Amino acid sequence: MQLRPLTPEELKKAYETDLKEAFPPAELKPLRAMEEMREQGIYDPLALFDGNRASAGYILLWKHTDGRYILVDYLCVPARKRNGGTGSALLKAAIAHYPPNTVFIGETEAPTGDPARDEMILRRLGFYARNGATTLGYDSALFGVHFKTICWADPMPEEPEILRKHQEIYLQQFGQEKYDKYIQIPLHPGEKCREITNWTE
Repeated sequence: MQLRPLTPEELKKAYETDLKEAFPPAELKPLRAMEEMREQGIYDPLALFDGNRASAGYILLWKHTDGRYILVDYLCVPARKRNGGTGSALLKAAIAHYPPNTVFIGETEAPTGDPARDEMILRRLGFYARNGATTLGYDSALFGVHFKTICWADPMPEEPEILRKHQEIYLQQFGQEKYDKYIQIPLHPGEKCREITNWTE
């Protein structure tokens, strides 16, 4: 399988089908925001294609302006392709796609205390752990959704530096006013998440 950038048409199709199926509205930013960020040179929507040129999965990456720190914005394996190692292949290919000193930051939903909901959340955390992710010591809340923060890097930077770069990725895009309204990085122990708000708002 081959990793390559999505064309604008492919991104639109993926967004309207697989991404909308995989992510709730509170976690899925508008397509126009992705397109604008790509035009700015800070967003890389990539896909893994099989021999039939059909997409096996997507990884959408949001880059810090320094080029070294990259946020794994979305990792999506369509339902028809799950449980076949595609997610692991996507991560491996994406990490190999960038220079060796690149630092990848990830956000994965935190357990809620609801056993029915947490089954999938814990499976996702386990998947990332099996694929080399380090769970960092701070959580985040984005538009009211609570996330654990994970990272891939070799060597691993000091956590305060990762935290600062994580904050800057959002600040550079949103500005201080919207950042203060919607983004909590870090989410301090005992701090409540703000009310859930869709990206489209």
